[in-house]
Amino acid sequence: MSLAKTIRWTNVVLRALMELGIVLAFGYWGFHAGNNKTVHILLGLLTPLVAFGFWGMVDFHNAGRLSELFRLIQELIISLLAAFALYKTRAIDFAITLAILSLVYHSLVYLNGDRILKNN
Repeated sequence: MSLAKTIRWTNVVLRALMELGIVLAFGYWGFHAGNNKTVHILLGLLTPLVAFGFWGMVDFHNAGRLSELFRLIQELIISLLAAFALYKTRAIDFAITLAILSLVYHSLVYLNGDRILKNN
């Protein structure tokens, strides 16, 4: 298997782990933000939904040359906010891991000559 193909498959795995980490981070933070059991559960479920709703709601395909840059900035903000949420809940090792995972994933995308937005 070629190096480019290996990097591409590694990125698929990294992307899945990053997205799972983001969902869990926002859910964990939301759960710890509440002050009673009902609020814990509601925030634990709603926080990741709101974050991914924002992520999916914004479409940069029509932004022309800047669409890739805007999508990269959006993804970095969301993943680093998730890492910060973990940090605020004192899950510092997981926060650092998620931040590094996001940076490695995005770096490998561009080192491999790929793009985040495929239909550009």
